[in-house]
Amino acid sequence: MMGDQAATAPVLAIGVAFPGLVNQDTRRVIEISQLPGLAEIDLHREFTQTFGVPAHFENNANAAAFAEMVAGVARGVNDWLYLHIGANISAGLVINGRLRRGKSGLAGAIGNMNVYVEHPGSLTPLQSIASAENVVRRTRERLEKDRTSSLSKLGAMGGFNYDDIITQAHAGDELARLMLSRTGTYIAMAIADVINLLNLAMVAIGGAPAARPFLAASIAEGVRERAFTAAISDCRVVAAELEVEASVIGAALLAAEVRG
Repeated sequence: MMGDQAATAPVLAIGVAFPGLVNQDTRRVIEISQLPGLAEIDLHREFTQTFGVPAHFENNANAAAFAEMVAGVARGVNDWLYLHIGANISAGLVINGRLRRGKSGLAGAIGNMNVYVEHPGSLTPLQSIASAENVVRRTRERLEKDRTSSLSKLGAMGGFNYDDIITQAHAGDELARLMLSRTGTYIAMAIADVINLLNLAMVAIGGAPAARPFLAASIAEGVRERAFTAAISDCRVVAAELEVEASVIGAALLAAEVRG
Protein backbone atom coordinates (compact mmCIF):
# COMPACT_ATOMS: atom_id res chain seq x y z
CA MET A 1 0.00 0.00 0.00
CA MET A 2 1.04 3.61 -0.51
CA GLY A 3 0.25 7.03 0.89
CA ASP A 4 -2.84 7.30 3.10
CA GLN A 5 -3.72 3.65 2.53
CA ALA A 6 -0.51 2.49 4.24
CA ALA A 7 -1.05 4.90 7.13
CA THR A 8 -4.57 3.63 7.80
CA ALA A 9 -4.07 -0.10 7.11
CA PRO A 10 -5.33 -2.10 10.11
CA VAL A 11 -2.99 -4.30 12.15
CA LEU A 12 -4.49 -7.78 11.95
CA ALA A 13 -1.84 -9.75 13.86
CA ILE A 14 1.49 -9.28 15.60
CA GLY A 15 4.56 -11.47 15.23
CA VAL A 16 7.39 -11.35 17.78
CA ALA A 17 10.74 -13.16 17.53
CA PHE A 18 12.73 -13.79 20.73
CA PRO A 19 16.42 -14.73 21.12
CA GLY A 20 15.44 -17.74 23.21
CA LEU A 21 13.04 -20.65 23.52
CA VAL A 22 9.28 -20.28 23.18
CA ASN A 23 6.90 -23.01 24.35
CA GLN A 24 4.21 -23.11 21.66
CA ASP A 25 1.79 -25.01 23.93
CA THR A 26 1.81 -22.42 26.70
CA ARG A 27 2.86 -19.46 24.51
CA ARG A 28 5.45 -18.57 27.13
CA VAL A 29 9.05 -17.51 26.66
CA ILE A 30 10.84 -20.08 28.79
CA GLU A 31 14.52 -19.32 28.19
CA ILE A 32 16.16 -16.06 27.15
CA SER A 33 19.72 -15.50 28.32
CA GLN A 34 19.79 -11.72 27.98
CA LEU A 35 16.51 -11.07 29.82
CA PRO A 36 15.75 -14.11 31.99
CA GLY A 37 13.02 -12.24 33.86
CA LEU A 38 10.79 -12.39 30.77
CA ALA A 39 10.18 -16.07 31.51
CA GLU A 40 8.18 -15.01 34.56
CA ILE A 41 5.76 -12.81 32.58
CA ASP A 42 2.84 -13.94 30.44
CA LEU A 43 3.90 -11.74 27.55
CA HIS A 44 1.46 -13.32 25.11
CA ARG A 45 -1.49 -12.27 27.24
CA GLU A 46 -0.01 -8.79 27.64
CA PHE A 47 0.40 -8.40 23.87
CA THR A 48 -3.07 -9.64 22.95
CA GLN A 49 -4.77 -7.55 25.65
CA THR A 50 -2.80 -4.42 24.83
CA PHE A 51 -3.11 -4.53 21.04
CA GLY A 52 -6.39 -6.40 20.70
CA VAL A 53 -5.18 -8.65 17.89
CA PRO A 54 -3.73 -12.18 17.75
CA ALA A 55 -0.03 -12.45 18.57
CA HIS A 56 2.38 -15.16 17.46
CA PHE A 57 5.61 -15.73 19.43
CA GLU A 58 8.57 -17.49 17.82
CA ASN A 59 12.25 -17.94 18.53
CA ASN A 60 14.50 -15.87 16.29
CA ALA A 61 16.05 -18.79 14.41
CA ASN A 62 12.66 -20.23 13.41
CA ALA A 63 11.46 -16.80 12.30
CA ALA A 64 14.60 -16.15 10.24
CA ALA A 65 14.41 -19.63 8.72
CA PHE A 66 10.86 -18.97 7.57
CA ALA A 67 11.92 -15.67 6.00
CA GLU A 68 14.81 -17.38 4.19
CA MET A 69 12.37 -19.96 2.80
CA VAL A 70 10.12 -17.25 1.43
CA ALA A 71 12.61 -14.68 0.20
CA GLY A 72 16.17 -15.87 0.81
CA VAL A 73 18.73 -18.57 0.29
CA ALA A 74 16.36 -21.47 1.05
CA ARG A 75 13.76 -20.92 -1.66
CA GLY A 76 12.96 -24.34 -3.08
CA VAL A 77 15.04 -26.24 -0.47
CA ASN A 78 13.05 -28.86 1.42
CA ASP A 79 15.43 -30.23 4.06
CA TRP A 80 17.76 -27.76 5.69
CA LEU A 81 18.83 -25.95 8.85
CA TYR A 82 19.09 -22.25 9.63
CA LEU A 83 21.73 -21.52 12.27
CA HIS A 84 21.55 -18.25 14.21
CA ILE A 85 24.81 -17.13 15.81
CA GLY A 86 24.52 -14.08 18.03
CA ALA A 87 23.32 -13.37 21.55
CA ASN A 88 22.11 -16.97 21.51
CA ILE A 89 22.91 -20.03 19.41
CA SER A 90 19.76 -21.57 17.97
CA ALA A 91 18.54 -23.34 14.86
CA GLY A 92 15.46 -23.40 12.67
CA LEU A 93 14.83 -26.86 11.25
CA VAL A 94 12.93 -27.39 8.00
CA ILE A 95 11.97 -30.91 6.90
CA ASN A 96 9.90 -31.62 3.78
CA GLY A 97 9.51 -27.89 3.25
CA ARG A 98 7.92 -27.26 6.65
CA LEU A 99 9.30 -25.58 9.75
CA ARG A 100 9.56 -28.20 12.51
CA ARG A 101 9.21 -27.06 16.10
CA GLY A 102 8.99 -30.38 17.94
CA LYS A 103 6.36 -31.37 20.48
CA SER A 104 6.03 -28.01 22.21
CA GLY A 105 8.17 -25.69 20.09
CA LEU A 106 11.56 -26.33 21.64
CA ALA A 107 13.25 -27.99 18.65
CA GLY A 108 16.36 -26.22 17.45
CA ALA A 109 17.95 -25.58 20.85
CA ILE A 110 21.35 -26.43 19.42
CA GLY A 111 23.06 -24.03 21.82
CA ASN A 112 22.30 -26.54 24.58
CA MET A 113 24.13 -29.35 22.78
CA ASN A 114 27.41 -30.34 24.42
CA VAL A 115 30.69 -30.30 22.50
CA TYR A 116 34.10 -31.41 23.70
CA VAL A 117 36.49 -28.49 24.19
CA GLU A 118 40.12 -29.45 24.55
CA HIS A 119 41.31 -26.47 26.59
CA PRO A 120 39.18 -27.22 29.69
CA GLY A 121 39.09 -30.88 28.67
CA SER A 122 35.38 -31.28 29.16
CA LEU A 123 31.96 -31.27 27.54
CA THR A 124 30.59 -27.75 27.26
CA PRO A 125 27.25 -26.35 26.04
CA LEU A 126 27.82 -24.88 22.60
CA GLN A 127 26.25 -21.56 23.56
CA SER A 128 28.76 -21.07 26.38
CA ILE A 129 31.63 -20.87 23.88
CA ALA A 130 30.08 -19.78 20.57
CA SER A 131 27.57 -17.02 21.37
CA ALA A 132 28.67 -13.44 20.68
CA GLU A 133 29.28 -12.74 24.36
CA ASN A 134 31.44 -15.82 24.73
CA VAL A 135 33.45 -15.15 21.56
CA VAL A 136 34.36 -11.82 23.17
CA ARG A 137 35.22 -13.56 26.46
CA ARG A 138 37.47 -16.10 24.74
CA THR A 139 39.18 -13.35 22.76
CA ARG A 140 39.93 -11.37 25.92
CA GLU A 141 41.44 -14.48 27.49
CA ARG A 142 43.62 -15.02 24.42
CA LEU A 143 44.83 -11.40 24.53
CA GLU A 144 46.32 -12.06 27.94
CA LYS A 145 48.90 -14.19 26.10
CA ASP A 146 48.97 -12.49 22.69
CA ARG A 147 49.06 -8.69 22.62
CA THR A 148 50.02 -8.28 18.97
CA SER A 149 46.40 -8.00 17.81
CA SER A 150 44.80 -4.64 17.06
CA LEU A 151 42.13 -5.74 19.54
CA SER A 152 44.67 -5.11 22.31
CA LYS A 153 44.49 -1.39 21.56
CA LEU A 154 40.69 -1.46 21.67
CA GLY A 155 40.86 -3.31 24.97
CA ALA A 156 43.18 -0.69 26.42
CA MET A 157 40.79 2.04 25.25
CA GLY A 158 37.84 0.61 27.13
CA GLY A 159 37.07 -2.74 25.58
CA PHE A 160 35.67 -4.28 22.42
CA ASN A 161 32.59 -6.20 21.37
CA TYR A 162 31.65 -8.90 18.88
CA ASP A 163 31.22 -6.38 16.07
CA ASP A 164 34.74 -5.07 16.73
CA ILE A 165 36.15 -8.58 16.37
CA ILE A 166 34.33 -8.99 13.05
CA THR A 167 35.55 -5.59 11.82
CA GLN A 168 39.14 -6.40 12.69
CA ALA A 169 38.85 -9.80 11.00
CA HIS A 170 37.86 -8.05 7.77
CA ALA A 171 40.81 -5.70 8.26
CA GLY A 172 43.14 -8.71 8.30
CA ASP A 173 43.78 -9.08 12.03
CA GLU A 174 45.03 -12.64 12.49
CA LEU A 175 43.74 -13.11 16.04
CA ALA A 176 40.25 -11.84 15.15
CA ARG A 177 40.13 -14.25 12.21
CA LEU A 178 41.42 -17.09 14.39
CA MET A 179 38.72 -16.52 17.02
CA LEU A 180 35.93 -16.57 14.41
CA SER A 181 37.46 -19.64 12.78
CA ARG A 182 37.61 -21.49 16.10
CA THR A 183 34.03 -20.50 16.81
CA GLY A 184 33.06 -22.12 13.52
CA THR A 185 35.01 -25.24 14.46
CA TYR A 186 33.12 -25.58 17.74
CA ILE A 187 29.80 -25.12 15.95
CA ALA A 188 30.77 -27.73 13.36
CA MET A 189 31.10 -30.31 16.13
CA ALA A 190 27.36 -30.06 16.73
CA ILE A 191 26.27 -29.43 13.13
CA ALA A 192 28.10 -32.48 11.75
CA ASP A 193 26.01 -34.83 13.91
CA VAL A 194 22.81 -33.07 12.80
CA ILE A 195 23.81 -33.54 9.15
CA ASN A 196 24.57 -37.20 9.77
CA LEU A 197 21.21 -37.70 11.47
CA LEU A 198 18.95 -35.81 9.08
CA ASN A 199 20.72 -35.93 5.69
CA LEU A 200 20.20 -32.20 5.15
CA ALA A 201 20.59 -30.46 1.80
CA MET A 202 21.82 -27.19 3.28
CA VAL A 203 22.91 -25.39 6.42
CA ALA A 204 22.49 -21.59 6.24
CA ILE A 205 24.59 -19.48 8.59
CA GLY A 206 22.81 -16.45 10.04
CA GLY A 207 23.56 -13.89 12.70
CA ALA A 208 25.76 -10.84 12.08
CA PRO A 209 26.02 -10.59 8.26
CA ALA A 210 29.67 -9.50 8.29
CA ALA A 211 30.65 -12.58 10.33
CA ARG A 212 28.93 -15.07 8.03
CA PRO A 213 31.73 -15.52 5.45
CA PHE A 214 34.27 -16.42 8.16
CA LEU A 215 31.90 -18.68 10.08
CA ALA A 216 30.45 -20.41 7.01
CA ALA A 217 33.93 -21.28 5.71
CA SER A 218 35.08 -22.61 9.08
CA ILE A 219 31.88 -24.58 9.70
CA ALA A 220 32.02 -26.08 6.21
CA GLU A 221 35.58 -27.22 6.79
CA GLY A 222 34.72 -28.63 10.19
CA VAL A 223 31.71 -30.63 9.02
CA ARG A 224 33.71 -32.05 6.10
CA GLU A 225 36.11 -33.48 8.69
CA ARG A 226 33.37 -34.86 10.95
CA ALA A 227 30.30 -35.80 8.91
CA PHE A 228 30.41 -38.99 6.90
CA THR A 229 31.25 -38.51 3.23
CA ALA A 230 27.91 -39.44 1.67
CA ALA A 231 25.97 -37.07 3.94
CA ILE A 232 28.25 -34.06 3.55
CA SER A 233 28.44 -34.50 -0.22
CA ASP A 234 24.68 -33.81 -0.29
CA CYS A 235 24.87 -30.77 2.01
CA ARG A 236 25.94 -27.18 1.32
CA VAL A 237 27.06 -24.86 4.10
CA VAL A 238 26.30 -21.30 2.99
CA ALA A 239 25.82 -17.80 4.36
CA ALA A 240 22.18 -16.79 4.77
CA GLU A 241 21.00 -14.10 2.33
CA LEU A 242 18.74 -11.87 4.41
CA GLU A 243 20.23 -9.23 6.68
CA VAL A 244 19.67 -8.73 10.42
CA GLU A 245 15.95 -8.05 9.83
CA ALA A 246 15.35 -11.70 8.83
CA SER A 247 13.78 -12.57 12.19
CA VAL A 248 11.47 -9.54 12.02
CA ILE A 249 10.34 -10.44 8.50
CA GLY A 250 9.82 -14.07 9.46
CA ALA A 251 7.87 -13.20 12.61
CA ALA A 252 5.48 -11.05 10.56
CA LEU A 253 5.05 -13.76 7.92
CA LEU A 254 4.40 -16.41 10.55
CA ALA A 255 1.86 -14.22 12.33
CA ALA A 256 -0.01 -13.77 9.05
CA GLU A 257 0.13 -17.51 8.34
CA VAL A 258 -1.12 -18.52 11.80
CA ARG A 259 -3.93 -15.97 11.61
CA GLY A 260 -4.89 -17.21 8.15
